[in-house]
Amino acid sequence: MGDQGATLAEFVRQGGPLSGQALHRLAVSCVAAMAKLHARGTAGVRLGKESVALGTRGQVLIGWQSAEDGSGAAEDVRAWADLVVFAATGSEHGDTAVLPPALRIAVEQCRRPDAAARPQAVDVLRVLLGRSVAAAVASVDGLLRRAG
Repeated sequence: MGDQGATLAEFVRQGGPLSGQALHRLAVSCVAAMAKLHARGTAGVRLGKESVALGTRGQVLIGWQSAEDGSGAAEDVRAWADLVVFAATGSEHGDTAVLPPALRIAVEQCRRPDAAARPQAVDVLRVLLGRSVAAAVASVDGLLRRAG
């Protein structure tokens, strides 16, 4: 992935942890791609700090590697949560308190010990986009009220 940008591991090692919009973009981009793969029946994709790169123009590049150990969707969302924590702290076991509230809740749910209790990727995506979607809807509703 080096030609297209730095892997997340390299980026965090050289530039420090992500925060704000950069962290949100990484989290949403990765979980959206994972949700799409899960919808197509592909799970066990081994998302990790070495398989995600940050492109030179800010894009998030994901190099999926299918697991051959039978890992499923629940392990994928756990790996996503660990990736987000790593991106925000520089450690997969870092303190989730540094995460914004909605992201922290999503990460904590994805890290539940009981794999069956973890949310699906599409549900995590809905939570992360909920604030933006709600704001957009409120904006449209406001415009319609003013026009009518």
